[in-house]
Amino acid sequence: MVYFSNLPDSVYQEAINNAVEPRIQPGDALAIKITTLNADANILLNSGSLPLNNNNNLNGVSTSSGLPVGASQSATLPNGYIVDKDGNIEYPLLGKIALGGLTIEAARQKIVELAAQTTKEPIVNISVLNFKVTVIGEVAHPGSFIINNNKVNVLEALGLAGDMTPYAIRNDVLVIRERNGIRSIDHLNLNDRKVLNSPYYNLEQNDVVYVQPENKLKAAQADTRYIRLIPIITATISALAIVLSRVL
Repeated sequence: MVYFSNLPDSVYQEAINNAVEPRIQPGDALAIKITTLNADANILLNSGSLPLNNNNNLNGVSTSSGLPVGASQSATLPNGYIVDKDGNIEYPLLGKIALGGLTIEAARQKIVELAAQTTKEPIVNISVLNFKVTVIGEVAHPGSFIINNNKVNVLEALGLAGDMTPYAIRNDVLVIRERNGIRSIDHLNLNDRKVLNSPYYNLEQNDVVYVQPENKLKAAQADTRYIRLIPIITATISALAIVLSRVL
């Protein structure tokens, strides 16, 4: 179970050219806090967020620490603004704000400019509370994972899922991504160091990592086409057995 089998024995270095800046998407839960010099303004600007609870579609999802997000954790999560299907949020005093497609830094700067129209020297902090990736297939613990720092690569995601099993295909891991209404799939060869430069090596919000099984029998057993053929194969064998018994 070796990764990057073509790395040199000496120290290997290369420039990072595939860093990903997370972009805000519909369905994101944003933690937004605005701090100003005016205590009363602070109360008004930070009083209207929606509490994350069991109704926010986070039930059954795991955090990066491996704990499920549910009733027991909802009280510890900060409040969040849910981005609607058009990429907007409703913010107290500031009204509707279009944040869809923006990076966290661009969204922060936009809210700073809006808040500066009503208060002096606002400081804005934003984070995505439900930045999630999913890992399925030949891994020890498949599931969805919420990433606290909004940054994760495919190796880290596999680590959260308990790493790949001995039956996993390491040179053809699939990453499924949806962005701007388009779904794309890329194949990652984790035996090749070139994967470190892939635009799919660093995962984005809602990416799905699928690890395929190497064992052909195990893959066939999971194939719905194989399952549908079982009754036909069984009936054929039974019919042949009857014919042969009569002939003999």
